[in-house]
Amino acid sequence: MKSCVRQLAPARFAAVRGFQVRRSFATASIQPYTTPRPPIGVPESDESLFSYTSGRWLYNESQQMAQRYTKFNVAALNRVISTVCDGASVVCMEKKEGVFNKSFIVTLTNGRSVVARIKNPVAGPEHLCTASGVATMDFTRNILGVPVPKVLAWSSQAATNGVGAEFIIMECAPGVQLSTVWSKLGARERKNVVNSVISVEQRLLEVQFSHYGSLYYKSDIPNAWQAPQLFADRSREDTATAKFCIGPSADRTFHEDERADMALDRGPWTDAGDYLRAAALREEAWIASHARPHMHDDPFRAVDEKALSSIIWHPDLNMGNIFVSPEDGYKVVSIIDWQGAWAGPAFLQMDTPAFVQYTGPGASLIPSGLSFPELPNTYEEMSPEQQAVAQRQHKDKMLQKLYEIKQLLPYHAGLGSRRSTLTLPVRSAGRTWKDGILPLQLALLNVAAQWPSLSTPDTPCPLRITRADAEGLAAETRAVRAVACILDDLRHTFGMRLYGWVSSADYGKTRRLLEGTMSVIDDGLRREMDDVLPGGWWPFKDTV
Repeated sequence: MKSCVRQLAPARFAAVRGFQVRRSFATASIQPYTTPRPPIGVPESDESLFSYTSGRWLYNESQQMAQRYTKFNVAALNRVISTVCDGASVVCMEKKEGVFNKSFIVTLTNGRSVVARIKNPVAGPEHLCTASGVATMDFTRNILGVPVPKVLAWSSQAATNGVGAEFIIMECAPGVQLSTVWSKLGARERKNVVNSVISVEQRLLEVQFSHYGSLYYKSDIPNAWQAPQLFADRSREDTATAKFCIGPSADRTFHEDERADMALDRGPWTDAGDYLRAAALREEAWIASHARPHMHDDPFRAVDEKALSSIIWHPDLNMGNIFVSPEDGYKVVSIIDWQGAWAGPAFLQMDTPAFVQYTGPGASLIPSGLSFPELPNTYEEMSPEQQAVAQRQHKDKMLQKLYEIKQLLPYHAGLGSRRSTLTLPVRSAGRTWKDGILPLQLALLNVAAQWPSLSTPDTPCPLRITRADAEGLAAETRAVRAVACILDDLRHTFGMRLYGWVSSADYGKTRRLLEGTMSVIDDGLRREMDDVLPGGWWPFKDTV
């Protein structure tokens, strides 16, 4: 019965429950439209509210824009906001765009400000994405005491809620975004921020869940889709947590593109092996070019239990999602954007967060474990200016190491070098179509090479890789990396981000430069590139 339930496509969630706008996480619905008020804010006809306006894409732009276009009823949204804000009217709405959502800083006639977030199609599956995000914010805020904005109202039913889009109304985060002050902070202040983040994350580690999957209110998904218990230790459950459950994964990787309508195992899963097999079979079914693998044994059974704990973890801890208080020693006072957070294996979830990760020169040389970064051997021969740069870089490396030792080491220590061996296949499996098959092949080659340390002597490796296979992959890797270096240089030179994103102001200039670059590439180099990636080495063109 469970396997049949897992195969239902997420579109079926639309029939789970009717229109419901929630207020302050209460189970009772509210009627936000009883006292209509004409909006004082931006007119309904302003398309900039619904479209993505923070940049453009140099290729596949129509698809990228469509994935970020959400039309909604401005007047209806304003009435919802007015209802949950004591009848105050909306004065203005300032749009703040992210990769997945549109957020509006809403100012009211009583001087109060709130945030209205509208989900874009690219963010994740209908209903599940918003329902899980709200439940996660409630749980982390009210059960774990994590500083998360309070949700005032929300709806995951775009077709019936009157607004015409999934939305969340929440309080504004206090403090200031870390991104606005980080460059001005000294070493001691930055260390305070890292320690404050670690202190907040420790609260997330206080509970271990019984299954892997996304967190929901029980009222938002069918009983058959709910894990039988919430926590690994059932004695931890009480009246405050009784409304929560672990359900199917709302992670975009299980729903993006055609996967949304496929019969996939989306959980919840009882162990890491089940989740990893589901991720592999998900991609196998989508690509539809390989047979189901025969897994002789589970290499994850030897991993330390602590590393396999099912924990909730923030999916993107960058400086824009962290708010700090300058008046309180830059203590973290709010963390936003919990969309996409799920209960998963600690060894996969816990990684160095973006805000503290050093990406400058020598990043790959930062030692692992308890070893600390050191100043260059040539430091004494450097000029004062060069020494100042080296010192700044060293401090940034030490900041990353501080986080790794205090937060990650207890969960990674039992894995050692095996962690990357175990995690790389998982991370690359979901991107084989976008990034090519080579990263996954290399990751699996490493698994085969490291198999004795991953399993027991009497367990054969399920991968069959010959010496010729390995030599062929090595040669292909060298060629692809050479092409990648050229393309990376182009992206860096022209200021492109992921999938060809550039600022709107730079779009015309960058497009002309790219077209000019393509026209002057030497014919010999073109032939070499075609040999490595036949017909597909020039990525800056429409493919869909």
